[in-house]
Amino acid sequence: MNLLPDLAPLAAALRDLTPPEPTPLPFLERPVLLLFSDDSTLFFARRMRDCLQAADPDLVVHMGWVVGENALSYRQMSQLLPEGPDHAVHGKNAFAELMEGSEYRAILTSRVYGPLGAQMRRKVLSVRKDRPCVLAFLGGLDFFPQNGYFRRRNCDGVYLFPHSELPVYAGLAEGWDDMMWQEVGFGHPSFLQPQTLSPEDLASRRDIYFFTQALSPSTRRGRLHILQALAAMARANPDRTVWIKLRHLPGENQKHLHLEKHDYPGLLTELSDVPANLKLTACTMDEALETAALGITCTSTAAIDVIRAGVPCMVHLDFVDNYVDPLVEPMRKLFAKSGLITSLEDMLHLRSSAPDPQWQDDMFCPRDLGTRVLDTVRRFADRPFQLSPTTT
Repeated sequence: MNLLPDLAPLAAALRDLTPPEPTPLPFLERPVLLLFSDDSTLFFARRMRDCLQAADPDLVVHMGWVVGENALSYRQMSQLLPEGPDHAVHGKNAFAELMEGSEYRAILTSRVYGPLGAQMRRKVLSVRKDRPCVLAFLGGLDFFPQNGYFRRRNCDGVYLFPHSELPVYAGLAEGWDDMMWQEVGFGHPSFLQPQTLSPEDLASRRDIYFFTQALSPSTRRGRLHILQALAAMARANPDRTVWIKLRHLPGENQKHLHLEKHDYPGLLTELSDVPANLKLTACTMDEALETAALGITCTSTAAIDVIRAGVPCMVHLDFVDNYVDPLVEPMRKLFAKSGLITSLEDMLHLRSSAPDPQWQDDMFCPRDLGTRVLDTVRRFADRPFQLSPTTT
């Protein structure tokens, strides 16, 4: 006599209660994933999200936090992305799962993370049907871009700037024997054609911002020179506020690729008679540009942010010890035709110049970047020679 209960009906009932595996959305209806892990990549992700949603307001964009590479403090994360990330890219196989899954139509990044690059070098994966399209942008102003070009050779799309670099990339690509389908475009969400501010708006603004950079000026004396110049500007213009815009607070970002040796808050305490209108701030770049009448920097990508916002910009390279700073000459070369490299005398007297139009058109891309990126993804979906996941 069988005393065991008949479990078949129970099993059938449980199957009825268990939701089926979700059917993947059609490729062009899937979300887009933007990767970030530090302040630079998060700035890129936020601006790229704006470009994509300007092109398609109904597009779902997810912010993907690459946890293993994190160099953001809690303060920065809560300030720059208060809603938090949508997706945590975490674990040894995280990038393999992303590439082999059917959740996203595209993965956009301004940094080719090692595990992502390893996935893209898998030939069988590169031809896999239904996988996400990987588009790589530059990280910002890149004084030595050729290494970055090589790391992006296996991505499905590469977006470059200035425009004059596209034939340079094409020439290098002729020597790479492991490239598959790839489309090359022009642009970056931080390098959109500048907006125009009215003369009345600019005249009403009273804030001057110096945008700091982690590595440059590279010496303590060079940074003290900058502080002394800013203090002199503040004293000469008591009706204005001169702000030292910090990229991060002392002690933050110890895992960042670029570590600061001489922080401005500490150096400022060494100056005597600091004017009351010379101040420190850790506000966001967007907050600074809302009130800035003038933006000054040495070798920072902030120069591009200032120009893009339509705010007068000065690139100051004649600081003390500039000859030992490895970023000065590349910055001088990149901005040589810009009309924005400013002497100490002109900086102290607030004499700024407008950017050269031809240089500006080479550096800054049209504002339809989001549309062009989504078009690249559509062409990727139709690329020839695709193998189904069961084949690969």
